[in-house]
Amino acid sequence: MRVSLSLTAFCLAVFAPLAGAYEYPLQFTPNPGYRGLVVAGYKFVGNNVVGSCSYYTVSGLSSGKGGHAPTTGVKNYQQTCTWDSFGNLLSMAPGAPPVPTALYTDGSKIIYATNGNGDTTGTDAKLPERGFVNTPGAHYTWLTPNINAVLIQIVYTSTVTLKSDGDGPVNITAVAVSAGNGKAALKSTTCIGKIDVGKTCSVTYTYDPTKVTSTTDLASDTLRIDLTSDAGEANDFVQKLTIILPKI
Repeated sequence: MRVSLSLTAFCLAVFAPLAGAYEYPLQFTPNPGYRGLVVAGYKFVGNNVVGSCSYYTVSGLSSGKGGHAPTTGVKNYQQTCTWDSFGNLLSMAPGAPPVPTALYTDGSKIIYATNGNGDTTGTDAKLPERGFVNTPGAHYTWLTPNINAVLIQIVYTSTVTLKSDGDGPVNITAVAVSAGNGKAALKSTTCIGKIDVGKTCSVTYTYDPTKVTSTTDLASDTLRIDLTSDAGEANDFVQKLTIILPKI
């Protein structure tokens, strides 16, 4: 049996931000058990951002008298990180850079540096783990939310929509649809080529969970729509699925 299914049946529509320089997080993953993480962009070197990615860990906790847990080992990770203009981590070196004087603040955001391209970088005073770089460029946002969905074992045809919302058109060269357990395939798309700022395009796909099996009456799967584009940040559509299996 084949049905047509709009993903808005599972969730409400959301709206994309207006075009403008897009804020990208400075990507950094500390060791497990980290504390006091500070991620901040302090300056531009060419088109790259240089700043701090520092934290510490505590180990060797043991129960002391009176129920206290004294600290027996603190390890500091004072580090300098370099990111590209889209927040992707490029390198990491020992020793944290000095904190410069802020250029200005925008709410809780502290801006430490700008460059000739109109990029800015800094961190958030309230959330110091969230360093950022604002970079003009192509960007897109999925208008169809990718919240979890519950399905039965029939073949679905679904459509998702995205919007070009950067400073210039986004050029998409490939669209791929896949699933971990069920069978997913691209049916049609208007998202190949140049998508002008403010315009939308759509991806229509089929998803077949009829051959999915499980030892229980529920099975899980993950649907992916992967795009190849000139946007600075990969923003693939990933949706978790729960499939209700017929009782035997």
